[in-house]
Amino acid sequence: MNEEDCSAVYNALIEMLNSMKLGWVTDQVADVISAGKTTEEIVSGRKSPDLKLNYYSPQEQVLLLIYAIEKAVINTAEIESEIIDILIHEGKTSDLKPEVRFTSSVDGKGKLFKYNIESVKTRKENIQELKKLLEQLRQEIGSDVS
Repeated sequence: MNEEDCSAVYNALIEMLNSMKLGWVTDQVADVISAGKTTEEIVSGRKSPDLKLNYYSPQEQVLLLIYAIEKAVINTAEIESEIIDILIHEGKTSDLKPEVRFTSSVDGKGKLFKYNIESVKTRKENIQELKKLLEQLRQEIGSDVS
């Protein structure tokens, strides 16, 4: 995938994430990209290398965004799936109710959150598809980008 295609994919992914209220992910990736990356440059006649600040290539930018999507979306969905499995198991084997209560450490008030098993299953299926698509995209970009 050439640089122009990578830039277009990057911008399309940014748009999608922002429309899904995941702008905080795009902001963090933008911060990493704008900071650049540090590489070592060997200078002849010197014992220690110089550090040089480089920009991320368009391919690297897309790969950073893919990595962020995996961490923010896929990994959290997998945690949610594990939680629901535990709640289902506990609901069958004990008198405990399969629910989660979020409590503020400041005021001590809690908010009850009940998992909808069907919506979790649907999200799990969608996440599997997303994983496949991100892996295909990663392969199209090329794994030789460092």
